[in-house]
Amino acid sequence: MKKQIVNLDKIGSVLKNVHPSQEVSVHYGEIDPVEGQVVVVQALNSQKKYGELELIDGRMSKIQEGDYIAGALGTRKALEGIVGMIPEKIGSGDVLNILNLGGLIGKALSWNKDYVSSPVQVKVLGSIFVNDTPLNIHTFSIPPQTSFDVKIPVIVIMGTAMGTGKTTVATSLVHTLSKQKNLNVAAAKLTGVAAQRDILAMQDAGAKQTLTFLDIGLTSTINHQAAVVPATKTILNILAKSNPDVIVAELGDGIIGWYGVDKLLENKEFIKLVSFTIVCAHDLVGAVGAQTMLNTHGLEVDFFSGPVTNNMAGTDYLEGILHIPSQDIREDYSHLLQTLMKKGVIHHD
Repeated sequence: MKKQIVNLDKIGSVLKNVHPSQEVSVHYGEIDPVEGQVVVVQALNSQKKYGELELIDGRMSKIQEGDYIAGALGTRKALEGIVGMIPEKIGSGDVLNILNLGGLIGKALSWNKDYVSSPVQVKVLGSIFVNDTPLNIHTFSIPPQTSFDVKIPVIVIMGTAMGTGKTTVATSLVHTLSKQKNLNVAAAKLTGVAAQRDILAMQDAGAKQTLTFLDIGLTSTINHQAAVVPATKTILNILAKSNPDVIVAELGDGIIGWYGVDKLLENKEFIKLVSFTIVCAHDLVGAVGAQTMLNTHGLEVDFFSGPVTNNMAGTDYLEGILHIPSQDIREDYSHLLQTLMKKGVIHHD
């Protein structure tokens, strides 16, 4: 098998636990088409819309034609992004696409043109080898655990779809609890596709310790729905051992979708440890649907936020008809804090 030393221009954040050097040994030829396999590609074009790569330090960098990029094979199905998969056969010279900001590599099948002009095309060079072994992110993951061991409050933020403000709510809540209430806050992202932007935003907001499904070796939770619950057990158990006052956990994608949120909602152990639920919705139909779905799984909606709460048209209905507290918390979080205290999740000073 032919091999060559390649100087990388960019390393996607999907490889944050692998930390390959800028100079890597690339082996040409057939590539094992499995999720998590680390590959080197060369960008064939650039794009103004959705044409950036999130690097392992969290910095965003524009992809330029000719860039040598390290990423990992993976699958994605995003309503506001790209749908792509890992081809059954991959070899040097094949043309694939960058599927997400974190450097997931696969074959784009469909994309939302409101958000993506056209997925960046890349030519496959080969696999990165270390000591004659191809790299895969699973090698650098935390082993999954089999049961929950969490005795502290867990606040779960979920939404009816992408773009409903889940991360905005999560970061605002982390900042409020850590800076205004002086609490030790840990944060997690339990489902979605690998990128560090959301979890880094939670760190910037004040979260002392953070983990995502990527740390458990998943480039996304789309084709690993059976692994979502064990990964969640591992993440929450590790965070709980750091003895925070509260864990803020975001569920990427929507309650209905491809990323395994339903598997968590069907798990009675997970339902039992959830202390407080925040649901973000675009509109009242989504809010009512989310309430109905969560109720079937034994969960109540404790608080609504997101676009449905941007003015009184939504909040009057949610609070007056559904009798569920709601608030646009981007500028005022007092109602949310009062509700958290009323539920006993946090305590009065």
